[in-house]
Amino acid sequence: MAPNRILYVFALVASAGFYFASGIWESWVVVLVVLALPWVSLIISLPAIVKVRLQASLPSVVEENQNENLHIRVTLPRAIPTPEVRIRINLRTRDTKTDVRYLSRLGRTDGVLAVPTTPCGFLAPELRKGRVYDYLGLWAFRLRAPSMPVMVILPKPVTPDPMPNLEQILHQQLKPKNGGGYSEIHDHRPYRPGDPVKNIHWKLSLKTEELVVREAMEPVSRRIVLAVQTPRGPVVRGKTLGSLRYLSERMLDRDVVHTILWMDGDSIRQAEIKTGDDLIDALCGTCTAREDSKPLPERLSERSDWLCYVGEREVAK
Repeated sequence: MAPNRILYVFALVASAGFYFASGIWESWVVVLVVLALPWVSLIISLPAIVKVRLQASLPSVVEENQNENLHIRVTLPRAIPTPEVRIRINLRTRDTKTDVRYLSRLGRTDGVLAVPTTPCGFLAPELRKGRVYDYLGLWAFRLRAPSMPVMVILPKPVTPDPMPNLEQILHQQLKPKNGGGYSEIHDHRPYRPGDPVKNIHWKLSLKTEELVVREAMEPVSRRIVLAVQTPRGPVVRGKTLGSLRYLSERMLDRDVVHTILWMDGDSIRQAEIKTGDDLIDALCGTCTAREDSKPLPERLSERSDWLCYVGEREVAK
């Protein structure tokens, strides 16, 4: 550290001046002590310099505009005093390549660094420079970089404009279950010759004075696809991915299983959405997809029973 080194040089000059000005032969001992201080400090500090490690923690997924911090601490055996540690971190996001922050005087307790959580996308901390110093602050050594987690920033739900007609898919169509058997969904119909006696709904049959059968039903298999165009720029990304989240959550509220498609580079990705966790995983994939990804291929409608493009549609060349 510069202040410590300046003080040391001042002490060295002062001891040398005292040696030449005083004329006392014992004053050379003071010069030797001052000269030996850096080496003694280095020897004493070596266990800490060798053993010191950095540990970083950051939430893997957060909501947009949510207050979050990057926590960094020094890990050392308890018997070893904590040396001076300073680091320089770049908080790289999808839209900002360089955002350098500095942390000093790190210790065994967490060093806290507020991180941006807007717009949606991701944040990837990068250790640009890390130094650990001896106890006198005269020697500096490069610090091993810790594993820095990537934080995904989820978009807020946004009502699409225009809003697609969802009624035809939110209404779940049912059909008789092939072969019958157990089902949580049932329908009632008049008895037909050949129906198993165990399927007769006796209580309802007594009320209607005709035999009524409880028939097992199952959802009609449909492939519903939300095709996400690669968003470019923070404003378009927030609108596109927010619309995707809104539509997918509407479908989940009605237990409609669907698929999300998006491009990541040259590859097409897909995720089947059955639960909220599936949706979060898909949003993480779209938030971290490369912005220079190719447009979605044409003829996606051949792979689906209902297709909805989310975002400004581009045509693959």
